[in-house]
Amino acid sequence: MDFQTNSLKNILKRFVSQKSLQKGMTNVRVCNAWKEVMGDNIAKYTTQIRFSRKTLFIGIKSAALRTELSYQSDIIIENLNKHLNGKYVKKIILR
Repeated sequence: MDFQTNSLKNILKRFVSQKSLQKGMTNVRVCNAWKEVMGDNIAKYTTQIRFSRKTLFIGIKSAALRTELSYQSDIIIENLNKHLNGKYVKKIILR
């Protein structure tokens, strides 16, 4: 049984490490991190989350909140990257 578990574990590891899957998994992780780091209160004002080329695009319903978050973008980027254990996000664009 241990042999089968190890084999399955290695197969899944190789499968996920494929470049196209890894990119997709990173996109999902970064988008999920926004909600986890920012919390439910901010998440309920978030309309869209998209990650491309180290830039996180966030749609925010409230203009006041969007302005407030834009002033804190460097701190938000730092917190997101710390949560993700890497340098994934370099820029945030709030819309």
